[in-house]
Amino acid sequence: MKIRRIVYAPLAALMLITSVLFASCSGAPAGTDASVTTDQTETENITTQPETEPETEPETDPVTAAETEAPADTSSVAYLLGSGAALEYEVKRKLVMSSETVGGVSYRQLQGGCTDGEYMYFAMNDTKSEGSRSIIYKIPLGKKKPAAKSEPLPTDHSNDMTYDSKNGRLVVCHNAPNKKMLSFVDPETLTVTGTHELDFKAYCIQYVPEKEQYVVGVAGTMDVAILDEDFNELRRMTGEKTGYTKQGCDADENYIYFIQYEKNCVVIHDWDYNRIAVIDVPVSGCEPENIFHAGNDFYIGCAAGNLTLYQITLKEAAG
Repeated sequence: MKIRRIVYAPLAALMLITSVLFASCSGAPAGTDASVTTDQTETENITTQPETEPETEPETDPVTAAETEAPADTSSVAYLLGSGAALEYEVKRKLVMSSETVGGVSYRQLQGGCTDGEYMYFAMNDTKSEGSRSIIYKIPLGKKKPAAKSEPLPTDHSNDMTYDSKNGRLVVCHNAPNKKMLSFVDPETLTVTGTHELDFKAYCIQYVPEKEQYVVGVAGTMDVAILDEDFNELRRMTGEKTGYTKQGCDADENYIYFIQYEKNCVVIHDWDYNRIAVIDVPVSGCEPENIFHAGNDFYIGCAAGNLTLYQITLKEAAG
């Protein structure tokens, strides 16, 4: 566990918050398909290394939905980021879960991840370029072992995933090769219950219940589309290129968060798409794939031939 301090500049300015010094992930770094630019994530050809599970923090009780959704919670990520106060954070490696072989196929590449406030959901992909499938694991927050897992699902690359609390479903953004496709997955049965095709190509998605809207990253660009709950586009915002590989996203009623790779960082915007801050996440030997938060904790899922999960807990600095 490491403790670091964050000192804020005015929110309107682009700033580097600080470095998050993680321990190295286990396994080899994930590769990127040669046909993919730095603006897209389509990972293949990963060599799975033998895994030795590192020391992790003791299991804790899961965060309840009430704790994650209370807008007045002064310990929440949104409140702390907007407070302008000096912050500090703790970094913990929470779990390492090795790849699994089903029917002779190895599901070794972590992709999308999200939470419903009680459970975490992660998609482990087979890395195939055509007819790709993923297994979704359901893990209680603060725990190390899955409560359930799906059969291999036809969700392609499964590049990102979100929980739609209004309809009680997971929404999986396929990305490659069906870049417009979304699949709906029942979080209880972990089966696909339906699909929807967007009017544009997408690489990440996040549902924001306070707004009843989706934040969707537009593939091939740094742009973001805001959709209503029926996936009708309400507006589109143009973003600056960072030069890094785009991965998953997270959002709340105040901020939009993107995890990026090479440079590993979290890029934070407000809902007018002004860039507010960049948090360095210099993990080594692995690839950050997804990001979500519960209460005042960020969770970042990383791939290295396995799933390695980190937790960043924000709090106001003492003194």
